[in-house]
Amino acid sequence: MLFSRSPLSIALALCAGNGFVSAQPRRPVATTVVMAHPTAEPPAGWDLTRSNDVLARIQQAATGDPRSGALDISSALLAGVEPHVAAAGLDTLSVLARPESADAILRFLDHRRVSLRRRALIAAARLHTPAMLRAIDARLGDSDSEVRAEAARALADVADVTSVRALWAAFEHDANSGLGAEGSALLQASALAIGTRGSEADLDRLLTFLRRVPFGALTPAYAAALRRTDLPNPLKVRVVQAIAGIATPQARELLTHFADEHRGRPTPVIDAARSAISRIQ
Repeated sequence: MLFSRSPLSIALALCAGNGFVSAQPRRPVATTVVMAHPTAEPPAGWDLTRSNDVLARIQQAATGDPRSGALDISSALLAGVEPHVAAAGLDTLSVLARPESADAILRFLDHRRVSLRRRALIAAARLHTPAMLRAIDARLGDSDSEVRAEAARALADVADVTSVRALWAAFEHDANSGLGAEGSALLQASALAIGTRGSEADLDRLLTFLRRVPFGALTPAYAAALRRTDLPNPLKVRVVQAIAGIATPQARELLTHFADEHRGRPTPVIDAARSAISRIQ
């Protein structure tokens, strides 16, 4: 059986055979990668009314493909699970550290349960995204003191310039409250974050609080600053001299520990520390 061909199809075939190129340029194939997001529906096969089953599936998801595991766990959390199941899910999302879990983590950062907000903070810090940083910053104003301190501890690892400004607000709020001989947990954590992430100007500013807040609250911050390799020696010498000016057993202990850590490696900072130690009785 013969198939008839139209004049147009014959012309196109002849053009192709003679090496002619169509006047219409070929459009490139668009390849867009779209990140999947969790839904508020339970993952297929998950019975959220059976806590033990959900816990088993969370454990199984943690050992499989990280992307699909994060999606399934996040969908389960968004759909609604028992608090102890949500805690296990957030802990697993923290380990997976996948961007697909962002929606669930953000939701639990505002959860009414303090323990779940704290777990969500730890998971948020593992993602290192601008959205998560801003969400952690917001928790510095949480109604619970432990959540505020957890936020400051998280920012010690992931803070940027904007976060340091938020840390200063939290630090100064508690610096003026006169809480205890060692200060509040937030005062200690925010000071440590500033000492770990702050600029040279931030460290000079922190020195102005040396006699205004409990020394024990600032000790970890100054120790962290002295260990940093990105800060100039003149600044660290100023830190050593300011600590030496306190001339207390705690100040001597801090400087002695720092000098012992760098034994055999003389630097202007180490020399200043050893000189200060010899003067403190």
